Amino acid sequence: MRLLHGSYMEIVTPDLSKCKSHNDFGKGFYLTPNWKRAWQMGKRSSFIHHGTITVNAFLFYPKRCEQKGLSIKIFDGFASEWAKFILLNRENADFKHSYDIVIGPVADAIVDQEIEHYKEEFGIAYLEEAPLKEFASRISQFGHEYIQYCFCTQRAIDELIKD
Repeated sequence: MRLLHGSYMEIVTPDLSKCKSHNDFGKGFYLTPNWKRAWQMGKRSSFIHHGTITVNAFLFYPKRCEQKGLSIKIFDGFASEWAKFILLNRENADFKHSYDIVIGPVADAIVDQEIEHYKEEFGIAYLEEAPLKEFASRISQFGHEYIQYCFCTQRAIDELIKD
């Protein structure tokens, strides 16, 4: 499988130490199979860092990772489990998951706005199952979801092959 990472520069070997925390799936190197999404992220990154839009391609073999015992979490669409995971990763500095690779929908700018409305509406109960189900249902109405792959450990990053 070919995955893409949009940046302001060419990346030959991903470096976890340069990855930010508090993203959708925690600290990690994020990729997508969608060229348009990768290009958009490269455009955003190049604007911030004054670089050139660069879409980096890597090959990823999920079955090989499974055979090697890497822990892979897959979220199938906008569901309450996904929503809770996103909220915990973004907001709880003490939250650490144990997955090597996490795969699932992107929480983009539209979802960011909905998160704020959702938290205001449900207050301290925002991590409970019923409100999370309602939140997931609301954001699923936005239509197309981009899938992201987060490589969270060095073991996972070592499985990426520059294309």
